[in-house]
Amino acid sequence: MAACVNFNEIQLQEKKKFHHLDSLKMEFGSKFVYLGNAEEDEEEVLCLEGEDIILSDSDSCSDDDGETCMLDILDTAGQEEYSSVRDQYVRSGDGFVIIYSITDTESFSEAEAIYNWLERVKGEEPIAVLVANKQDLDTDIAVPNDQGEALATKLGLQFFQTSALTGQGVTDAMAGLVKVIPRSGRDYKIVMLGSGAVGKSSVTLRFVRNEFIDDYDPTIEDSYRKMIQVKGISSMGEDQKKALRKKKKHRSMAATPKRDDAGDTYLRPLSASAGRRSSGGLLGSIKSAFKFGSSSSRQQQQQQQQQQQQQQQQQGLPNQSIFTNSNSSPPSPPPFPPLLATKNKKKMKTRKTDGNVVLIPLRDLANKPNLVTGEPITCKGCQAVLTSTATLDTSGGDDNASWTCEFCGHVNLNLSISENEIPKGDSIDFMLSPPTKVAEAEEETTEARKKKVTPGMIVYCMDISISMQGICHMPHSQAAWREERTFGAEQVSRATRLDCIRRAVERLIEQLKLEEPDKKVLLTVFGSDVTVKAGGANPVTPSFDNLENQTMAELLDKGLNMANTYPLVPIEESYETMNAAVKTLTTRGCTALGPALSLCVGYVSKTPSSEVVLCTDGEPNVGIGSLSGSRGSSSSEYGPDFYRQIGTYARDKNITINILAVEGASVGLQSVSQAAEISGGTTNKLNPAEIVRQLRLIAQNEVVANSVTVTFYLHPNFVFDEPDFGDDLSRLEKEVGAVRKETDMSFRFKLKDPSKAENIESVPFQVQIIYTRNSDGMKCMRVLSKSSEATRDRKNMEENINVAVMGVAAMKTTANLAKAGKGKEAQHHMKHVKRMVKRGAKSSEQMEERYGFQTQAMDFEEDLLYNNANYCSRQQTDMSSRYVQQAMGSHMMQHSSVSKKMDMIKARKMKAATKNAYYNYRDDL
Repeated sequence: MAACVNFNEIQLQEKKKFHHLDSLKMEFGSKFVYLGNAEEDEEEVLCLEGEDIILSDSDSCSDDDGETCMLDILDTAGQEEYSSVRDQYVRSGDGFVIIYSITDTESFSEAEAIYNWLERVKGEEPIAVLVANKQDLDTDIAVPNDQGEALATKLGLQFFQTSALTGQGVTDAMAGLVKVIPRSGRDYKIVMLGSGAVGKSSVTLRFVRNEFIDDYDPTIEDSYRKMIQVKGISSMGEDQKKALRKKKKHRSMAATPKRDDAGDTYLRPLSASAGRRSSGGLLGSIKSAFKFGSSSSRQQQQQQQQQQQQQQQQQGLPNQSIFTNSNSSPPSPPPFPPLLATKNKKKMKTRKTDGNVVLIPLRDLANKPNLVTGEPITCKGCQAVLTSTATLDTSGGDDNASWTCEFCGHVNLNLSISENEIPKGDSIDFMLSPPTKVAEAEEETTEARKKKVTPGMIVYCMDISISMQGICHMPHSQAAWREERTFGAEQVSRATRLDCIRRAVERLIEQLKLEEPDKKVLLTVFGSDVTVKAGGANPVTPSFDNLENQTMAELLDKGLNMANTYPLVPIEESYETMNAAVKTLTTRGCTALGPALSLCVGYVSKTPSSEVVLCTDGEPNVGIGSLSGSRGSSSSEYGPDFYRQIGTYARDKNITINILAVEGASVGLQSVSQAAEISGGTTNKLNPAEIVRQLRLIAQNEVVANSVTVTFYLHPNFVFDEPDFGDDLSRLEKEVGAVRKETDMSFRFKLKDPSKAENIESVPFQVQIIYTRNSDGMKCMRVLSKSSEATRDRKNMEENINVAVMGVAAMKTTANLAKAGKGKEAQHHMKHVKRMVKRGAKSSEQMEERYGFQTQAMDFEEDLLYNNANYCSRQQTDMSSRYVQQAMGSHMMQHSSVSKKMDMIKARKMKAATKNAYYNYRDDL
């Protein structure tokens, strides 16, 4: 039953092969810089005739040996909050590990409820195993193993006893699950399920990394890839494999939300069977997933919904109810685009891509600087810093050395330095100005109160316009779980958008109060006017109306003045007032998004590292930033240009803006998202039920450095190869502003003139990062430098690729091409990278990262395929804009193997009081 693989041996072999990747501060797409080879740089691809849309992901095939398995494992968070990632994994999952703790009877009861829930969501009997974890705690047994065996027999599942602490049974459980999954290929999607505190994360990490990690943040949901070999898997005939792949594809499509022309998601809830619950749980199954209605049906349902809302307003009930148990369905999407199979296909020649990519992990600015003494020696020609990549001529003595700059060729004379004095290492820091404050302790001194508080304030800016009273349908998986958990007592399927927002903010401020009681938080709301609801000591809160003709400068100034007249108090003091204010939010007016955003940014403009989190469900239509037409005398502040201006202003003040758009109507995300993109924030359009989780993710992705400027130097024979950079550019300076934990920058480069590359053996790179540390205010210059070996051997370059780096760079470059209106080039670039990765990925680590890259790119790729004309004309829907923004925010930890992100995983801690509040929370509606 055990998997036939030596994890430690594989990890050692992979580390030896890729040791150069572990030590770098700059990450490269390949160990080798590729100089090109005309005979090997063309490939033939399959495309749609007349459109040149590339269809094929690969020009090579790999044989299935029947034993190698790529496990894509989702470690779910420990609560019932909705996650679209979990929803998709569950619907398209191949196998499930249902875990309970032998020390917790409630987790044992929920294990059966989880199985019943899976039956409902998947519409069939799920393939699963039942796992009794924490066997090492045999003195605290509350659920004897014979009870677990009895439940497994009742449900028809295999039963395993595990201990994440000792490793007992973990590999056997995973291998046992794989062996009962019908094999259609080597890829398996596995989901870890169980109630809070049963050890899902510990079991997962014990399996994928053979390490035990306790005290893990239970709110984090993450996926891991692991390649193993399992003997004894039943082989299938080709017809069976084909049928199963078709079934999986259908299931995967059902799990992916489809969009209408406005970019909105419509998912029809699944109805449970009429069967009722016995002592063994809810009986019955689901006949089909995501049933889509006709376009005419969609219009009728929209009209009915509008009539219902109008009746509520006439009756004086615009804000009634939160959730209902109505079984009516949401609008259905229009038919799918024409099938690709109906179009003619052709083959065409195209140029292969390469691994000439550099990635700069700006998250590392949070690390302690590697300070060197003295001032940096800089080139008089280009300001590059003298580092270990330079060649120093000391023939005239140490007091009369010279350095011919490797980046511009300028000869720097009369240098008083010896070879031994050149700073060594790939990453060095020079202190430009001393700390302005004492660094906070890394660890809290008592459990009762955490002394550390992250810099800056948080402003929650919530849309309460009339449209927020609209009804949204809860995802079926969430509604079904609520019903299972409460034994049928709660059958809830709908909610108003405002109530989803209200509940999300309630949860977040509770967590902030426990984790960072000294954090200062402002709650503002906007309809046609803007009102402060809570956060300060003054019970009289400011309000702003008549916003139609006020300029951005006027509103920023009013926000700054408000910071002086309405100072904030720590969340520990304002919590009760804020919680009460959230509960009483009501809807009114239109959508003055631009004025609200300006006031909030102005409020925190004197407090670096602050962030504004704005949540809306409608297109801005009042005052500056209105997308419904220009008004007033300052026309540049009306329409899309406003969001570029406010984003630039926020970046200059080291403020980040985050945009959460609620599904249900067009928000104009292509324009509004500029504010978040430029300031270094995030953009997402999502189901209202997911906002709780999204707000938590924003809070976890904290700012690590401010006033960041990046300057990148290339060898003069190379130039940058990005859609938004100028031609023949070998030096680039980019103002970044605030940097978060998940901020990575990537750059593609190419030979300036391939005919002049004959004598290039190695290529130097240098990155200078000017930044201010958040923890102590020290201003530093970090210099990253590295020389990479050059090659004309394409196979050598491809087989030494860093797949995670290539994946991040591919997402970012594709997004930039799509933004620039180059939809076909964007689609081609993604396909070219995927083809190269398939050719080059040979090791287990490369294969694991390849799978991660494919998963991250899937939805974006599909959108590029079906909506390419909109990308080419720069008329993206909200959902397309969301994919672009998510791709631009792609970072290494999304693509990396578990071995590369273990340091980050080990740092995922949560305060005990917060963890207890999280586990004890029940959303009693």
